[in-house]
Amino acid sequence: MTPKDREHIAHLIFLAYSGQATPEQQEDLSRWLEQKRHNLELYHTIVDNNRIQSEQEAFALFNQQEAWAKISRKTYRKQRTLYTRIARYVATLILLICASVYFLNTEQPEEKITTAALYLEPMSPKAILRNEQDMQMSLPGERYSVKDSIKLKEQLEASEVLQIYVPKGGEFELVLDDGTHVWMNSETELIFPRTFTGNERRVELVSGEAYFDVSKDKARPFIVHNKNLDLTVLGTRFNIQSYADEQEIVTTLVEGAVRLSSNKAVLRPGEQAVYDKTTGTTQIETVDTELFTAWRHGRLVFKSARLESVLKQLSRWYDVTFVYEEEEVKDWVFSGNMKKYENGNVILGILKATGKVNFVQQDSVIYVKRQ
Repeated sequence: MTPKDREHIAHLIFLAYSGQATPEQQEDLSRWLEQKRHNLELYHTIVDNNRIQSEQEAFALFNQQEAWAKISRKTYRKQRTLYTRIARYVATLILLICASVYFLNTEQPEEKITTAALYLEPMSPKAILRNEQDMQMSLPGERYSVKDSIKLKEQLEASEVLQIYVPKGGEFELVLDDGTHVWMNSETELIFPRTFTGNERRVELVSGEAYFDVSKDKARPFIVHNKNLDLTVLGTRFNIQSYADEQEIVTTLVEGAVRLSSNKAVLRPGEQAVYDKTTGTTQIETVDTELFTAWRHGRLVFKSARLESVLKQLSRWYDVTFVYEEEEVKDWVFSGNMKKYENGNVILGILKATGKVNFVQQDSVIYVKRQ
């Protein structure tokens, strides 16, 4: 089936689903459905109401003006009068085209060609707790509280210093001894004491990303230590991204105040500090904090972001590797606001709908190409 044939079938499916198909178009679709059982199964998969309802929100929130314009020019140049009449179905149309192209590309059983379906494993709460003697255990549930650890092994519980690690495809919430909440993103490692003693509360973010909601204690400042930078607070909410394989440490303040050890500057709510590990310099600017903290609420939000930056997040969330066929593709800019879904092919489908980029998956490797 040629790309033109796939677009034609996608168009017919949309028209039939939205009640816009003429008798001739409905007959054309029926002939295709009767050709083979695979086509009928495919059709039912695409128009499944539960799937459409669960994904509709993402497409409604997606900044789709450019995407719609490109799809319009590419697919239906000769039918512009139809656009105004079915404008209310734009989100559904994009959904069906994405789904149709995705599923139809996997079909070709008679040629015995195997094409891996785009599927990114669901994220889930998971973390591993270790002690100084490298004894470890997997933590159950979505949250671990230091004060509620009677279910842990006695040897692990007795340790004064603990380490928690969230692997790829996971996220986890930690409650420290003082009541401070820490939400940890994928590939994050944090070292913390079982009990805070002395005149300060100190933890070490070895690598990764974490959102802190620090309990107020004027007598004991809370310090987040990193190999390159220390953050000192009394009671505040902030996000820090400090992955070992990235050049910058990004601190975004939501509430309260944070003092940076790099230049002794104090961040105010709505400000972000970007520390360059190579030069040792720090740049501070005012930002939309939601862009950098939405992950904690199960959302992916990006504005004029490089594709490489977006896919790096997906790589950590869904434990896959992205390989670019051309370096310049990394610099393409995208905007969007969507949920982290049970599997990430929905997000990839939205990116594909822009008409710029395509994805081909082989096991845990996804190749990024231009359309």
